Amino acid sequence: MKLGDTLTLSIIDYDHEGRGVAKVDGFPVFVCNALKGEVIKGKIEYINKSYAQASIVKIIKESPARCHKVCKYYELCGGCNIFHMDYEEQLRFKRDMVKTTLKRIGSIDFDVNPVVRNPHPLNYRNKIIVPFKEENGCVLSGFFEAKSHKLVPQDECLIENEQARAIIEDLKKEFEERNVSIYDEQTHKGLVRNVMLRANKDNELMLVLIVTKENITLNIILNKIFDLHKNIKSVYLNINNKPTNVILSPDGFKHLYGDKYIVEDINGLKFKVHPNSFLQVNHDQAEAMYNHVLSLLGLANDQIVIDAYCGIGSITLNIAKNAKHVYGIEVVPQAITNAKENMELNNINNATFICGKCEEEIEKLVKVDNVDAIVFDPPRKGCDKHFLDTVIKMKIKKIVYVSCLPQTLARDLRYLIDNGYILKSVTPFDLFSQSAHCEVIAELEFGE
Repeated sequence: MKLGDTLTLSIIDYDHEGRGVAKVDGFPVFVCNALKGEVIKGKIEYINKSYAQASIVKIIKESPARCHKVCKYYELCGGCNIFHMDYEEQLRFKRDMVKTTLKRIGSIDFDVNPVVRNPHPLNYRNKIIVPFKEENGCVLSGFFEAKSHKLVPQDECLIENEQARAIIEDLKKEFEERNVSIYDEQTHKGLVRNVMLRANKDNELMLVLIVTKENITLNIILNKIFDLHKNIKSVYLNINNKPTNVILSPDGFKHLYGDKYIVEDINGLKFKVHPNSFLQVNHDQAEAMYNHVLSLLGLANDQIVIDAYCGIGSITLNIAKNAKHVYGIEVVPQAITNAKENMELNNINNATFICGKCEEEIEKLVKVDNVDAIVFDPPRKGCDKHFLDTVIKMKIKKIVYVSCLPQTLARDLRYLIDNGYILKSVTPFDLFSQSAHCEVIAELEFGE
């Protein structure tokens, strides 16, 4: 096998990114957009000592799970990577991927539950960030090719909120008519970088325009857009003049029009969503996940719970409805401020929010209460080892681990199992349909 060869390949499996896997004399070949069970003609595009990558030249034997009603930008855009699978195949892939990851990384052979379905596999995202580009006097918007900063111009996206596209198109028209310059990543010149749109379940929107500096013309444009689109309830600028790929400047927000936040309803609780608030991008599945967390905790009114990595308190306050007391811990000060706002908004008085590192703050709680259960919802890097050691030392009876990356979940579960915990259940949730990513909730109990 060498670069440029065209080979007949039988797809026998998927990798963790959803690419088809073939073997040539035992040597793995990964093929984007190929489905398990298919036979294809593939051209070798990359090869090293460990594996090769191929592109599809022709499908010889097609899988019945292949989806032909895909986004017209799918072949180029990096936003989705399993749109070529029908929805049932996506769910099968994600369940198998989680099971394989637990076994490969954590040596955990466990019967993973079926994936909890997304009731709306299209138009489910309640937050999008869209970059702009100027080309021959025209303002373009779209998303980047996979693993690149090459913009793919688009006039639609099948997973974004249905109201977003009209707003983006109106912004582009205004930028062109008023000769507003668009930021260039190469020269670091230009005014407008991106637009962020957030929506709640009632389709009320927040618009944040990311720019390099303030400009009166931008205020005029945003005021016009605010008046034109009545579903926009809040408008901000985010001023980011640094030559960086980081999109939002944490301290660069300036409120212009409307309310300072939109309000989201999750299981009957109200949450103030500010421009920089972390909230799951799929409302319906967030509710399903939080309900599953509550069912696993099996709370009684006399129980004490810790919610580690609590963010703005969305899980914490759901727990508070059924617990004696819940402690939410988060390292980001603004998130804790928002969490306290949300506690007051919902008239909840049996929650305490603590700003600090989970691994440090949890040790202080050992002396405060006998903790019955703890919820983990860490970032992609997983849990700090010192934090896990403290949980193990405390012998907290129940752990519910909400993970956004199966690889770090597998690592952390292995460590907890090796230190006395028994894995009781693993349930994936499809929050990100058309993408290989999924969330996973694992339940553990301390075995004495």
